[in-house]
Amino acid sequence: MAAQIPLQLVQPLRYSSGSFLVHRGVADLVTSVETLSYQRVFSLMYIQGAAKAGKTHLGVYLVGHLQSRGRSARMIASEDIADWYARGFDGEPLQEGETIVIDDGDVFFEKISKSSQSGIFMDLTEQLHRVDGTLVILGACGPDQLACTKQIKSRLNSGLHLVMGGPAETDLDMLLNTITKQRGLQLTESKRSYLLRRVTRTLPALVECVEKVEETGDFSSSRTSFTILADAVAQENATLPLFERKTA
Repeated sequence: MAAQIPLQLVQPLRYSSGSFLVHRGVADLVTSVETLSYQRVFSLMYIQGAAKAGKTHLGVYLVGHLQSRGRSARMIASEDIADWYARGFDGEPLQEGETIVIDDGDVFFEKISKSSQSGIFMDLTEQLHRVDGTLVILGACGPDQLACTKQIKSRLNSGLHLVMGGPAETDLDMLLNTITKQRGLQLTESKRSYLLRRVTRTLPALVECVEKVEETGDFSSSRTSFTILADAVAQENATLPLFERKTA
């Protein structure tokens, strides 16, 4: 039986497996995770993604995607792992061949390393070894940049390290539409086009700009004026070096 997603996300209503767009930059990652989940051996994968590149939503999608194919999978927020470990992994035992996705893995590794609790991670991997499970870790930096113990780095180095890529040009409008809807915003095609012509065409930059629009509290298409969009674009561009700013 497929496991449910038991843990809380920071903004749970924003993310669902069904609303995630598998764009060019993550398609190979999804295929890799699914392939590993079917292997009858323990597998470990570290997925690196920039801030606001959609790591949490990717994790939610991976779990839902695997569950829809009858695989056991769950996503665990980094702050919940220590409590699960303290209970001896009881109450929510690992299933045979289960995939565990850890969000904010870089934060988790730094915390347990500073508190001399790296054994939590080592024990989790051992538990997954016993059930031929898969461990997927989402983090903002590369494994070599992690603030963690040598034991943790050694264990990570034995697995795969993949990096989230950027979307294709043809994905951008659909991604922007998804991002705005997740935040209760409704932008017409012309208003999305306005942003896409003026904001750096990367997922983090688009998310940053939409968050600036969101701060106005103006969530309807008719009331989210071009003036509000222009102000958001100006704030976003002000944070960039001159040669990266878009003016048209």
